[in-house]
Amino acid sequence: MSQNPETDKVKDALDFLDKFTNYERMARYPYTASAMNLERVSRILAAVGSPEKKLAAIHIAGTKGKGSIAKMVSMILSSAGYRVGLYTSPHLVWKNERIQVNEDMISDPDLARAIDALRPGVEAVQAQKESGEVSYFELLTAAAFYHFAERKVNYAVLETGLGGRLDATNVCAPSVVVITPISLDHTDILGDTIAKIALEKAMVIKPGAKVVVAPQAEAAQEVIAKRGREMNAELFAVEKIYSWKLNYIYSHEMCFDLTGKRSLAGLKTKMVGPRQMSNAASAILACDILSGQGAKISDDTIRYGMARARLAARFQTAELLGRTLILDGAHNPESAQALMETLGMVYPGKEYNFIVGLGQDKDLAGFLAELKPQAKTMALCQAHHPRAASVELLRSKLGDFNGRVVMEPELKSVLENLSGLTKPGSIIIITGSFFLIGEALQWLLPRGIEIQIP
Repeated sequence: MSQNPETDKVKDALDFLDKFTNYERMARYPYTASAMNLERVSRILAAVGSPEKKLAAIHIAGTKGKGSIAKMVSMILSSAGYRVGLYTSPHLVWKNERIQVNEDMISDPDLARAIDALRPGVEAVQAQKESGEVSYFELLTAAAFYHFAERKVNYAVLETGLGGRLDATNVCAPSVVVITPISLDHTDILGDTIAKIALEKAMVIKPGAKVVVAPQAEAAQEVIAKRGREMNAELFAVEKIYSWKLNYIYSHEMCFDLTGKRSLAGLKTKMVGPRQMSNAASAILACDILSGQGAKISDDTIRYGMARARLAARFQTAELLGRTLILDGAHNPESAQALMETLGMVYPGKEYNFIVGLGQDKDLAGFLAELKPQAKTMALCQAHHPRAASVELLRSKLGDFNGRVVMEPELKSVLENLSGLTKPGSIIIITGSFFLIGEALQWLLPRGIEIQIP
């Protein structure tokens, strides 16, 4: 025991959280109503007064853009003067990143306080074997709900972790639902077609919900529309309400015109890339719906909130040894394509050096195929994660490649040898896995590199 009882108490609570199964850290995991149980989460929360039923939630599900839209919505609402909770996953460096109130990450003592409050409910559920085992994500999600209620937030912006139907966040009672673009990802768990994956995501639509629907593939749109009819929900198609046109794009800022329900010419954001324009439209439309429910959100508030919105690992740039370093959490072929579009607009005609690490459950060949036509160097790495693909597997999926290939499992070895691998002025992109980017951030932070987390 230490000489500080409060420190011991915090450590005990965080150790209690860490003892539960963390499916994010497993090579394979079950996607069943036993492994992921909403009733179990509700019963844990019932022990502290069911805060999830009292929060005005903006619930966000989909494949791509969830984190970006969640950040944009939270920044617009906080800029309007509201106290806003934000729950996202996974974290890059610290678990505290996942739970924020007006950009303040939950402190270890506050997280411990939430876990201690939830512990009796957890232990009561655990005592009933038929309920199954509580997971790390379920307890952390419950802690977010508890913390948001304790902080008396006006709104809680919730990003689903996986899917939607069985995701622990789906116990909320949303004021607005947002369905982001759906593409093939987690196919071994959610299904091997767009329609199957869309059904898992669309299950966050509850009776009478107001639903923002980002531009979708036809197969996804059909599934979402069907679920909407079944739930008597009101669906708002973003592209039918807003249109957008790019004015300029740089590595640190993008400016575009958004027209439709609101007219926002010259809207600026630090979250750059052509796909971020539709993400912005989705976020603003969600805020429009909240305005119809009584929220006071002006055009100026939206401009200010969008200008402040930033998110780590989304075309995040830094300078390192006279080189431009870009961190981007693209991890499927569609997001790789979006990354290449953004690179082509911000750094046209340049050669790119990629540092890549992916989960073995991803479409490795499809992802790498998007990158290699304009790649000068492809450094293949392996994050310290059970699901990470080996460098040998990545090399086999890379296929024919005219550039330089570096096979080095340890990311830090590649970063320490950047001077030998690239010339000053080079563009280096770390991509493929949030876990790999998390390792990059942990390497960069002690070296005084100016970089934002989360």
